[in-house]
Amino acid sequence: MWRDKGPTTMPKPAEDMVIHNLIESLERLREDLDRAELWATALSSFQHPIPDYQPGERHLLKPAQKNDARRGSL
Repeated sequence: MWRDKGPTTMPKPAEDMVIHNLIESLERLREDLDRAELWATALSSFQHPIPDYQPGERHLLKPAQKNDARRGSL
Protein backbone atom coordinates (compact mmCIF):
# COMPACT_ATOMS: atom_id res chain seq x y z
CA MET A 1 0.00 0.00 0.00
CA TRP A 2 2.81 2.48 0.80
CA ARG A 3 4.81 1.42 -2.24
CA ASP A 4 2.45 3.17 -4.70
CA LYS A 5 2.71 6.58 -3.05
CA GLY A 6 6.43 7.07 -3.62
CA PRO A 7 8.98 8.13 -1.07
CA THR A 8 7.68 9.67 2.11
CA THR A 9 9.16 12.89 3.41
CA MET A 10 9.61 13.75 7.03
CA PRO A 11 7.33 16.50 8.31
CA LYS A 12 8.95 19.76 9.32
CA PRO A 13 10.10 19.89 12.92
CA ALA A 14 7.66 21.60 15.27
CA GLU A 15 10.09 24.46 15.91
CA ASP A 16 10.28 25.26 12.18
CA MET A 17 6.49 25.22 11.90
CA VAL A 18 6.14 27.61 14.86
CA ILE A 19 8.72 30.00 13.39
CA HIS A 20 7.04 29.88 9.97
CA ASN A 21 3.61 30.58 11.49
CA LEU A 22 5.01 33.41 13.60
CA ILE A 23 6.60 35.06 10.56
CA GLU A 24 3.34 34.81 8.61
CA SER A 25 1.40 36.28 11.55
CA LEU A 26 3.81 39.21 11.80
CA GLU A 27 3.47 39.88 8.06
CA ARG A 28 -0.35 39.93 8.36
CA LEU A 29 -0.07 42.23 11.38
CA ARG A 30 2.19 44.62 9.45
CA GLU A 31 -0.33 44.72 6.57
CA ASP A 32 -3.17 45.36 9.02
CA LEU A 33 -1.24 48.20 10.66
CA ASP A 34 -0.59 49.79 7.28
CA ARG A 35 -4.28 49.52 6.44
CA ALA A 36 -5.30 50.98 9.83
CA GLU A 37 -2.90 53.91 9.34
CA LEU A 38 -4.40 54.61 5.92
CA TRP A 39 -7.97 54.61 7.26
CA ALA A 40 -7.01 56.75 10.28
CA THR A 41 -5.47 59.34 7.95
CA ALA A 42 -8.58 59.31 5.75
CA LEU A 43 -10.85 59.69 8.78
CA SER A 44 -8.85 62.61 10.16
CA SER A 45 -9.28 64.52 6.90
CA PHE A 46 -13.08 64.28 7.29
CA GLN A 47 -12.96 65.80 10.78
CA HIS A 48 -11.86 69.22 9.51
CA PRO A 49 -14.20 71.57 7.66
CA ILE A 50 -13.60 72.14 3.99
CA PRO A 51 -11.76 75.43 3.51
CA ASP A 52 -13.68 78.17 1.72
CA TYR A 53 -13.06 78.14 -2.00
CA GLN A 54 -11.96 81.49 -3.32
CA PRO A 55 -10.87 81.25 -6.95
CA GLY A 56 -8.48 83.79 -8.36
CA GLU A 57 -8.94 85.64 -11.62
CA ARG A 58 -7.24 82.89 -13.61
CA HIS A 59 -9.90 80.36 -12.56
CA LEU A 60 -12.91 82.35 -13.73
CA LEU A 61 -14.53 81.47 -17.03
CA LYS A 62 -15.01 84.31 -19.45
CA PRO A 63 -18.52 84.72 -20.88
CA ALA A 64 -18.91 83.40 -24.41
CA GLN A 65 -18.82 86.03 -27.12
CA LYS A 66 -21.56 86.21 -29.76
CA ASN A 67 -19.26 84.83 -32.48
CA ASP A 68 -18.43 81.82 -30.32
CA ALA A 69 -22.11 81.20 -29.65
CA ARG A 70 -22.95 81.19 -33.39
CA ARG A 71 -20.02 78.89 -34.14
CA GLY A 72 -21.38 76.33 -31.65
CA SER A 73 -24.78 76.18 -33.37
CA LEU A 74 -23.36 75.13 -36.76
